Amino acid sequence: MALSAWADTIRRGAAGAALIAIVVGGIGVGTYILFAADDQAATPAAPRTPPASVAPPVPAANEFTVGVTVTGRDCPQPQECLYTYTIEPKYIGVRPLPEQELQVHYRVSGGREPQDGTFTVRGREARFMKDVTVVGPAQATLTAAVLDVEKSPVFGPTLSTPPTPG
Repeated sequence: MALSAWADTIRRGAAGAALIAIVVGGIGVGTYILFAADDQAATPAAPRTPPASVAPPVPAANEFTVGVTVTGRDCPQPQECLYTYTIEPKYIGVRPLPEQELQVHYRVSGGREPQDGTFTVRGREARFMKDVTVVGPAQATLTAAVLDVEKSPVFGPTLSTPPTPG
């Protein structure tokens, strides 16, 4: 039975050592968490730089529609008429329009020859010609399709310094 007594003593000693290791480990982890949290709180955070303002991109051609309303028709010959029309541009995109003025190029079809046109958009307002004429066959149906969209060019010299009043 002497061997059994030594085995019990070794098992009890190992269990006690394991218990001490768990307690010491827990104290160590708790201490680390407390002091690490204090160190992080004492370290000033790096200043945040605000994100650069990103200008909305130029809308794609498919974000505009152009309707055509015929406002007049004069047919001096039975097979040929002079149509007067006005376009009805609409922005159907979901993104906000950029602040800079845009030029929208479109093509009216249905007349004898396709007719290209341009309207400008700034904010929610569009500027376009009214009562435009085109020659076409009798009973023509005029339609318009947007070709492309671009930012309007800025005319005049660029100013490096503001002009002096005078």
